[in-house]
Amino acid sequence: MCKLIKFLGFSLLAGNSLFGNAELEPMVVVETRSPQPLSEASPWVTRISGNDLEQRQIYNLSDALRSVPGMAVVRSGQTGSQTSLFSRGGESNHVTFLYEGRKLNGGFSRTYNLGELPLLNSSSVEVLRGASSSLHGANAMGGTVYMRSLLPSENGHESQAGLSVGSFDTLSSNYNTSFKEGSLSGNFGFSTLETKNDRLNSDFDNLSASFLVEQQVSDKLYLNLLGIGYTSEFGTVGTTYSEDYDNFQETEQYLISPQIKYSDDDLRASLTYSISKDDLLGQRDVSDKTQSLTDEQSVNLIIENQLTDNFFFTISTEYSRTEFAQDGLSPYASPWSEGNSWEQKSASVGFNAQLSENNEVGGNVRYDDYSDFDNPLTYDLRINTSVNESITTFLKHSTGYAPPTALDLYGIGPWYPGNPNLEAEESKNYEVGFSYNTKDNNYWSLTYFYTDYENLIDSTPQNINKTSTSGFEISSKNYLNDYFRINSSITMMSSKNKDSGDEFLDRRPELFGSISLTYEKEALMIGSELISKYKTKEKNWANFGEFVDADDYTVARLFSSYQFENGLGISARIENLFDKEYSEVHGYPALGRAFHAGLNYSF
Repeated sequence: MCKLIKFLGFSLLAGNSLFGNAELEPMVVVETRSPQPLSEASPWVTRISGNDLEQRQIYNLSDALRSVPGMAVVRSGQTGSQTSLFSRGGESNHVTFLYEGRKLNGGFSRTYNLGELPLLNSSSVEVLRGASSSLHGANAMGGTVYMRSLLPSENGHESQAGLSVGSFDTLSSNYNTSFKEGSLSGNFGFSTLETKNDRLNSDFDNLSASFLVEQQVSDKLYLNLLGIGYTSEFGTVGTTYSEDYDNFQETEQYLISPQIKYSDDDLRASLTYSISKDDLLGQRDVSDKTQSLTDEQSVNLIIENQLTDNFFFTISTEYSRTEFAQDGLSPYASPWSEGNSWEQKSASVGFNAQLSENNEVGGNVRYDDYSDFDNPLTYDLRINTSVNESITTFLKHSTGYAPPTALDLYGIGPWYPGNPNLEAEESKNYEVGFSYNTKDNNYWSLTYFYTDYENLIDSTPQNINKTSTSGFEISSKNYLNDYFRINSSITMMSSKNKDSGDEFLDRRPELFGSISLTYEKEALMIGSELISKYKTKEKNWANFGEFVDADDYTVARLFSSYQFENGLGISARIENLFDKEYSEVHGYPALGRAFHAGLNYSF
């Protein structure tokens, strides 16, 4: 509670209400780096608008990704706990996260503390499923998540503050403001969240902040400064069959990044410097503590040139240095301290060509020089054809690459020793799909994907020589009339361990998805959502890691809001409406039914 008194936090809601409906034709950048209309993007690109996040009252990135096909979100417990993201059956560290083009610090495990990561004043979230190593290098072999934070385009300012209470002693606060005065614009936001969850010693506290300030120096030149960060504490009580009430985890993370941008009719360029830190402290009992530090610095230059009306060309180069250190106990329960550093140099070229009125081709080639690993060449090639005004077909082939993480190599504490003999992971990916867009903004898409992996690193950690995943992704957005909208996504996936002959991989569901129905008329909004996951195998560590059937579940939630003319708004939601008992991971029960209500005020 003292944090609330000292610090009143940020609102995703404000950023959403300011920018969620600003674009009549939303633009996405996650697939090509260059803005392109969402209606022309591949069916494996998903955009979640700020307005949608606000209406569904989604404030955490992992919860937002549950509505994206192909993205299997698996939480080890309750709010704030470790959350894994398996994109198309890949590993949980195969997705790169960007905030306004800057890579977030993935920490020792490269999993971005996903269970703790708020949406940080994001105006929208864009998701590219499938390998994007040719764009973003290592650990993007499963996809990329791009959070955007748009600035106001007209002079003025707007602010919003909010407060919410809920079950399990949940209390959250938020504040956000944005402004534009001539050539200067920016936004600032803060948030707090406190909850006790419903298990003893599973309290979660989070404090987050973000800012983006931009100065237009001339008609073509811009300078901006971005900062994001959060601190959190979580009681890691452990599994129901091995509870330990002395366990806790503390995380501190920040990123500071200045950028120079140049833009004219045919040429765009940006030079970005970023410095970030991830500090993770884990304690299993009074004498067993391990602190993992990851510091990163990077410089990135991107130049985009419209050479002709039908040909667009991109070149980029990047240098990054990652330093990490760990202090704690070795696998042999003796004190130790170890540090190391990696460097990465890369160069890439990309193009997009309009071959005819109905045919377009694009691709990227990237070369990386890793100081401690290989020097891979990754690429992608995309072709799309417009069958008519509504239907477009897409085809893509790509390769991916991911070296072992520091956690894979060196472990963390005596309970996860690591394996210094691991080899880098590689993949070959094939995708084909189509999208159907109508003039009244109804949308359907279907994608088939197939991926072959070499040296996939499992949770042991060991390399699996050969694995593969394949499946179908279906998504839709349909306006039933002026007031009702229904969104849906479904994924049918098969993951195979070719070494063992098993027709599954750990924690990869065969069937998962979501469907939401929203009614909106003037100031009133009412909605419901179902989230499902079925047919999953996982390791039961209470029985020496043998595979068991994970819980199947369908969870329902309700949400509603009303906005008064004086700027005051009220909201309410019910999570796990039918109080279903289930565990996303064996031994880690999910939250029961929870009620939340909030107030927000815009001024």
